Amino acid sequence: MKRSSHTDISAHWSGRIFTFWLGPADLSPRRLESLQSLVNSQCAIHLVTKETLESFASAERPFHEAFQYLSAVHQSDYLRAYFMHHFGGGYTDVKRCDASWRPAFEAMESRETLAAGYREVPGGLARFHRSKIGGQGFFLSRPASTLELALRYRWTRINRRRLIGNGAFIFRPGTEMTRRWLELVEQRLDLLLPRLRQHPARYPREVPAVDFGTGPSQYPVPWSFLLGDILAPLSLQYHRRILQLVPAPDFTDYR
Repeated sequence: MKRSSHTDISAHWSGRIFTFWLGPADLSPRRLESLQSLVNSQCAIHLVTKETLESFASAERPFHEAFQYLSAVHQSDYLRAYFMHHFGGGYTDVKRCDASWRPAFEAMESRETLAAGYREVPGGLARFHRSKIGGQGFFLSRPASTLELALRYRWTRINRRRLIGNGAFIFRPGTEMTRRWLELVEQRLDLLLPRLRQHPARYPREVPAVDFGTGPSQYPVPWSFLLGDILAPLSLQYHRRILQLVPAPDFTDYR
């Protein structure tokens, strides 16, 4: 599949889907098969790689300084918010797709909706009450106590069926929701930047305290801190304007 740059995308958000592969590893045979299966969405697929990524950076709002220090997984988490706010349309992980996204796009265009996704799967909800920076937990834009986070997580879990998952979705660009989403991610990157300068990611799926062969990692970003910890409570707040019509990716044997 051809890599896409900014000049390859249309002016209108509907009918297109972005997917990212930033390396450093090449696509495995299974991932390549999954990438090719995205034609089943019946949409325009835009594969963004490290060679084409910079063409999407806005002159008015370039990628956050912390981006260069993030793991490949967390870079993708950040880019989901950036692309959905600035460009809109769909995003999907490089996982197998077996159904059309056209009905979801058509429903979004005919209604006053902000987003569409698939219903969050059992076990998919980010455990945002466990993510901490320097011992401090956060709820969206502010520090929160352990008790508050536990209660908010419990409430979010009770309402899981109202949430959308993180692996495939559609957003209208430039809405209040996408603006808040990107601002929240960048606020967290502001907080993390001094630590990231000292301990940048060395592995694509790096997480704090895990030993990747050279001792416990000092990389400071909890696994779901830049995506699920934000998108889950945010999508609950806006759930009345979010559809659950996007086909869920195939989560089995995708690597």
